[in-house]
Amino acid sequence: MKRMTCLLAAITALAVFSGCATTGQGMTDEELINLTLDQWAAGLVEQDIEKFQATISESFSSPQAPDKKTLGDFIQQAMDAGYIDEAEVIRDDAQFTITDNTCSVYPIDLMSVAGSVAVELKLTKENGQWLVTGMEVDGI
Repeated sequence: MKRMTCLLAAITALAVFSGCATTGQGMTDEELINLTLDQWAAGLVEQDIEKFQATISESFSSPQAPDKKTLGDFIQQAMDAGYIDEAEVIRDDAQFTITDNTCSVYPIDLMSVAGSVAVELKLTKENGQWLVTGMEVDGI
């Protein structure tokens, strides 16, 4: 009987804690933005162009690359030339400015064998997912 009581208590506790983890509003915008930034950074560090491009919106535009395809081609060329070897992405000092369905994240520090730059990423919430829609690069 005591064993059955302990088992029921354990199952009840598991159900309560599982319910707490899955109820509510889901992930916050900042958590979703961080997921996108994690994937963006991993794409660069791992030199995985598909992973990187998955974070970029079809409506991407910036002074350095007018569209997603141009950006992808540029990053692939940098990877092929070895410019992204030993890449590091540091967001320790990054500030998030979220307004409605847009977000600015700055500074994101990128370092590799080619040197270092500070990047500001602009993200937009599209169909519930935050994607990179713009980028400003300091140090080029």
